[in-house]
Parts: sequence; C-alpha cells; structure tokens
Amino acid sequence: MEQIKKKILLLSSGDVNGAYEAVYRLGKHFISKGHQVKMLVKNRTKPDSFIITYLDAPKPYKRKSILERLLQKIKNKFSIKIITPKINYDLNYDFISVDETSVNVSSNRILELIGFTPEIVYTGMTDNFMNSTDLLNLQQLTNAEVYNIAVDMNHFTGGCHFAWDCNGYIEGCSSKCPAILGVEGKEIPKINFETKLSNAKKGNFKIIGMSQWTVNQAKDSYIYRGQKEYLNVNSLIDTSLFNSNNKAIAKRIFDMNDDTFYILMGCQHANAKRKGFEYLLAALQSLEKKLTVEQKSKIEVLIVSRSKVDSFNEIPFHKKHIDYINDYRLLALLYQASDVFVNSSIEDAGPMMVSEALACGTPVVGFDMGVVNNMVISGYNGYKAKLKDSKDLANGIKTIFELSPESYKEYSKNAVKQVEQYSSLNAVDKILNLNT
Repeated sequence: MEQIKKKILLLSSGDVNGAYEAVYRLGKHFISKGHQVKMLVKNRTKPDSFIITYLDAPKPYKRKSILERLLQKIKNKFSIKIITPKINYDLNYDFISVDETSVNVSSNRILELIGFTPEIVYTGMTDNFMNSTDLLNLQQLTNAEVYNIAVDMNHFTGGCHFAWDCNGYIEGCSSKCPAILGVEGKEIPKINFETKLSNAKKGNFKIIGMSQWTVNQAKDSYIYRGQKEYLNVNSLIDTSLFNSNNKAIAKRIFDMNDDTFYILMGCQHANAKRKGFEYLLAALQSLEKKLTVEQKSKIEVLIVSRSKVDSFNEIPFHKKHIDYINDYRLLALLYQASDVFVNSSIEDAGPMMVSEALACGTPVVGFDMGVVNNMVISGYNGYKAKLKDSKDLANGIKTIFELSPESYKEYSKNAVKQVEQYSSLNAVDKILNLNT
C-alpha cells in the first residue's frame, strides 16, 4: 500500500542527547519517508534545515521620548518590588514543569515559522519551552492529532518527571506532593495536574511510550487511562549508526585487550540517585567475591559520564572513567568494543543507552526498570535482574562473563534482533500506523 504523506511537527526543547535526540531521530526518519517535517525547538545545536528555533515576532523599535524615560524612572523608583517566595524541591523528582497554566508561545507564530499547518504533532520533552496549555492552543488552531511521547512521566504528572513511589499521577496530584519540601508551592502540583487533565481531554491528546515501563505508567495514570491504544517506540534507535558491523574489530580501534572482559556503564550524571550507582558498586563488590584472582584480573569497568561518581575508587576491578561522549559514531564503537552494558537505574523511563547497546550486539544486564523491562530477556540477549537487588545484578554480569564464545555470539545476534523488531526506526511506521 502506498504511504500517504503527512505534514508533521515535532516539538522539543533541544535536539541533542537523550529525550531530545529521540525526537530528532524521529524527524530524520519521517523526512526519509517523504513526509513534510519541521522540528521546533528552544535551543538548536544541529545544522539540519528541518530544525527551527522558536523566536517571537520582532517588535518595531520606537525610541522613547525624554519625558517617557523620566516617567519610567520615577515609576521604577517608587514601585513596590514583590519578592517571590523560594520553593524548595526534592531534586530526585526532577520537578521541572512549574506552571501549566501560562502561555509561553504564540500558535500563530509557530505556523509562521514552520510554513505549514501540521496534521500530526509529536511532543517530546519541552521543559522551559512549552507546556500543555501551549499545546492545546496549537491543537485548537490546527485541529492536528497530538501525540505526547512519554520520554519520562511528565506528561501525566503534576510537574515531576519521575514519581518514585508517589501515586499522585494515578489518583490525582495534590498539596501532599512529596516533591515540594516546604510550605511554599504546595498548590502547584494540583493546579498543574488539573490543567494537564483538562487540556488533554479538550485536545484529545494521546500518549506514546518510550518503553513498556512508561506505557504501563500511562495506562495507570489518571490523565491517560482508558486510551484506546498505547503505542511503544522503545527508544527509537537509528540502526544505520548503532549496529554490530564493527564488533569484531572494535576493541582494536580503542587499543583494548581481546582477552579482557569490559563492563560498560554510562549516563550523563552518574551521581544522580535514580541512576543507582550505589547498587552497581554493591553488585561489583559482590561479583568480586565470586571470582578467582585470575578471573578478576580479566575484568575492567568502563564508566562514561560527565563527572566521576564519588565512590568510583571503591570499584574492586581495573577501572577507567571516560568523559561523556557526544559523538554517536564513537559511542557506537565503544558499545561494540564492550562485552556487556550494565544498567543500574532504579527510576528511569529508559535509558536510551540500553537499546543502543543491544543494537550494537552487546548483551545488557540491568534492573527490571524502564526499557530493560521489555527489551532485555534473560537467557536470550542479557539478564533482567530484580529491582534494587545488587546480588542478582552481580549474577547477571557473571552469567555473561561465563558464556562460551558460541553462546555469547547468540546473545549478541539476539540483541540486534530485539532492536530491529521493536526499537529501530525501520519499525516506526508500523508502530505509529503511518503506512495508511
């Protein structure tokens, strides 16, 4: 069946790294399929012509008269300055969406910038850029189908991106929000939640998961429960970039030893509680006790992050910290050079690195959280450990370490298959029903 071309607008605060990168990859794919596409961002770093920076329409300059300037000075001098009380947040919740009621962009200006009226709008992470009210205004103007991509939980919470054990997104956020630590701002989550709920209903917003984990959360959420169909794109991996084509020679590219077993762990901020480094450290310490001196000597831990985690030196193996890699070609080679990727996240919608590693033919060991939930299958392409169980995480690493060369090759092939079937850009059209 011939594909019907669509006019598509993607919305994201940025165009690089993590959630922003996923939306960018989606845009590139849509363009390759012949759709008319623009990606509107607040901060642009990539040179692609389909990416547009949102800018308000310039106002005509009019020089104020001497009298007008004098009156403004007097007004400023005698005006009462209102001090806004500081709100104390628990940073672990990433409570970024502070005001869902405000209007931050002009819908008419958006259409002026992109040059067409979109039929479909895909919204990723739009922190400090747009909110659900802006999205509703755009939907009402264009009558477009709106799909919110759940790169985390923010589309169905009162402001936090990770709810931890809080059920506010299920029951309705209130003044009891654990993300607000002080007295000030306690009303914000409730107002935000009710605004998102109203906007989603009026605009008929739909949710798309970036992992089965976020799909399950969306199904439970008060805002999106009862949606007819829940789609899942599992990180959106560009397999032309992330693949296993160079796995046989990747170690030589990095001057790594063929007889060393390399354990890779990576994230932007390793010190973040939700990345679970303390559990990784405990797992590695548990693993060490199960190995002989000779086995231990054949293991090296590689950690890629923007900063070195505080307890890095407590890792009981040879170890190396690598500065965060922005070049995806280099990152793809590092995945291929590594023997296992370990994800110790304890509160995460992804991370994207799980699917990227699998695409590169590298088995993954991780807690049953985020994208590990349905992309990693024990005994097939890695090991899915019980959440927060460091001993089980250690068992998973040991399982991959002890695989025969033949079994490891099977795990590697299966890792690639899993991504091609459920997480690759080639599977997107079928998942998003864009072929009809």
